Amino acid sequence: MRICKAQRRSSMIPNDLIEDILSRLLVKSLMRFKCVSKAWHTLISSRRFAKSHFQRASQNPSCMNVIVFTGNCVLSLGYEALFQTCVHGQPVDVDFQGFPLWGEEYVETNLASCNGLVCIELYNRRKRTSEYLVWNPSTKSYKNIPRPTSTPDSMSCWFYRFGFGYDYSTDDHKIVRPYQIFPFDIKRIEIFSLKTFTWKTILVDVDNIYNCSLPLIPKTTYCNGAIYWSARKYGKPSIVYFDLAEEIFHELPWPESVSYCVRDGSSGKCFYTTGLWELGTFGEHLCLSVCTGESRKNLCVQLWVMKESWTRLATIPYLGTCLRPMCASKNGEKVLMRETQVKYVGRTGECYYKLVEWNLTDHTCTSILCDPNPRMEAATYVESLYLQ
Repeated sequence: MRICKAQRRSSMIPNDLIEDILSRLLVKSLMRFKCVSKAWHTLISSRRFAKSHFQRASQNPSCMNVIVFTGNCVLSLGYEALFQTCVHGQPVDVDFQGFPLWGEEYVETNLASCNGLVCIELYNRRKRTSEYLVWNPSTKSYKNIPRPTSTPDSMSCWFYRFGFGYDYSTDDHKIVRPYQIFPFDIKRIEIFSLKTFTWKTILVDVDNIYNCSLPLIPKTTYCNGAIYWSARKYGKPSIVYFDLAEEIFHELPWPESVSYCVRDGSSGKCFYTTGLWELGTFGEHLCLSVCTGESRKNLCVQLWVMKESWTRLATIPYLGTCLRPMCASKNGEKVLMRETQVKYVGRTGECYYKLVEWNLTDHTCTSILCDPNPRMEAATYVESLYLQ
């Protein structure tokens, strides 16, 4: 009798109220609650609920996580643990069938994230080929991405760093992969739609800003419907971005007061700090981290945030490398950054990464992981129900 009364009471709760309550819960709980009833299973599995849940979760800093790929394992760091004195990542059990993360020679792992999804690229430096997988670390679901069929011989192409983002106009997640065909200097873009699960190729207009720019090696950044590349235009630093709705490249001007031309103290010659700046995110905004100064011996790192225009966030000491902003603490005093160090063996340079926490108030820098692997890839993600 009591059970029947409880069921009658629950059936009297309006559906919109039930949906509002469920949208506030963690993904782990929601995945369990799909078993409560067919109605709940249908609701939680719907695309509409995934969107409303993510919109709420993205406003809650506690739903932010960092996924870290090291030499032989994957670690997860929750938001609450990120800005503590000593952080130990929690191992993540991953087993992607037909997508080996480790063990293959000359293969590097690259990450890009958007809306709680992490796109993983396995790039074979020797063969110049890439394999892609889209993974939701919260639901543990993933999809292997088929290889594009229209790509010419990889040895005749130069592929730039891929991007991954969300197209608001079509409610679709896309992988963007620019490449250049030699010796004809033709630039094209391959785009994969997660919605249609197909690749397409578009040719870049000759007069487009992308054809005047050379994207650099540092990874791409997704922000508000566009994918950003650091680039070099006629030898000078530039920022180009690909609007996922328009499928067109644009250029974003640098902050006017930032000098990217630094003079050598001994010769007085000017050199561009193209290798000393990074793009990242600070909250919902694009963030530029750039090394600048009057001379090589007098450099500092400036952090700029793009809102309606560029606004300088902070200036921190230069410690021999530029830092990529990833996320900030609730009060904005601490910023999680990825540090890049290049080590040379002969003429070959190898990039090594580690995660550090910068305190913008007292200008102290602390390693996030106690014993980080010298080479790692990391990406932030917000818990979501996409790709169940």
